[in-house]
Amino acid sequence: MRSKRFLIVLLILLLTSVQFAYADDWYGQYGNYFTVYNTKDNSVLFKTAREVRQGDQYLSADNNMYKVTRVNSREQRAYAEFIEQITLPTINEDVFAQFQDALRSGEGLAMILEAQAQEQENRKVGIYCTHSSESYVPTDGTESTEGGGGILQVAERLKAGFEQNGVNATFDNTSHDPHDAGAYTRSRRTAAQLLREHQPTSLIDVHRDAIPPEEYTTEINGEPASKVRLVVGGRNQNFSANEETALQAKAVADKMYPGLIKDIFYAQGNYNQDLTPRAMLLEMGTAEQDRALPEKSATLFSEVLTTAFFGGTFTDQTDGETESARPIRDTNRGSSRGIIVTVLIVGAAALAFLFISSGGKEWKSKLGRFKEEFNNFLGRVRRKK
Repeated sequence: MRSKRFLIVLLILLLTSVQFAYADDWYGQYGNYFTVYNTKDNSVLFKTAREVRQGDQYLSADNNMYKVTRVNSREQRAYAEFIEQITLPTINEDVFAQFQDALRSGEGLAMILEAQAQEQENRKVGIYCTHSSESYVPTDGTESTEGGGGILQVAERLKAGFEQNGVNATFDNTSHDPHDAGAYTRSRRTAAQLLREHQPTSLIDVHRDAIPPEEYTTEINGEPASKVRLVVGGRNQNFSANEETALQAKAVADKMYPGLIKDIFYAQGNYNQDLTPRAMLLEMGTAEQDRALPEKSATLFSEVLTTAFFGGTFTDQTDGETESARPIRDTNRGSSRGIIVTVLIVGAAALAFLFISSGGKEWKSKLGRFKEEFNNFLGRVRRKK
């Protein structure tokens, strides 16, 4: 009897963990990364130190969307096919021009925001680093510094940029070491605390990549800088809203600082993005770059996000009115899918319980009684007369 109970508990635990089966990161040896090829001509689409899985999607710098169709994990190689050309959110050109003029004149975004009657207490962002040991080899001497890597300095620069633009930015530099499968669980507590204590408009998790440096090298206004990759997690109820946030950021960056945004990688992790509809994960450069490059980009990107989040920058295409964020597409898609998956898992666990507990002899009669009780739980459905 005791062994039967053990089997029941084990089976239920396994079933209820199905929806969390994907880890939020890949922890191969440093220097290894996935290369993803275009199925059409076998050219390289992108590289990433995150794990690539079938079904992942990728938005290139020129707004072409691809979907990963085949993965060879052993060789860290994958293939993706073109899906469609994406149209970014529509920017209100008059409002955007005001911001550009403010930057060129030296007035700064803060004065423009105040003139637009944007209350400063409503302009808040929270910043943290899940992989707090990540570092930049040319500057920090190593790719990982236990207790606090160079990535913290990049996050500090992002915070300073926000504050210069009149945004209340809070950076929690809590260490989440080691860089292992539990890092996102540990950083979740930090993210939740930021939300609870500061109620930020957006929550930003700052990382750096670990692919060859030339993949991130760029120039902005003639000065060397690092590209920024945005990562959107697909396994949470806020997927649509977080995707929209990333697309808005890219739309503004492509106008303000062309070349700053590298791309958007749609991975199948959660990355704690279920906590808020405006969660962002940034890859600020890569390990073999000098840290000064992503620090420069952090300042530029703070201007981009200030404009995107708080500037009334986007136009609602339905009526032409300006708003800070256009309507989110299908915001309930993730939560509905999660509810369905949960119901299926609970149902499977219940069937397994019936079968194991009865030894396979009486499960049909128990299933009948279970169906009757389940219908009573849902409530009787009235027939239409």
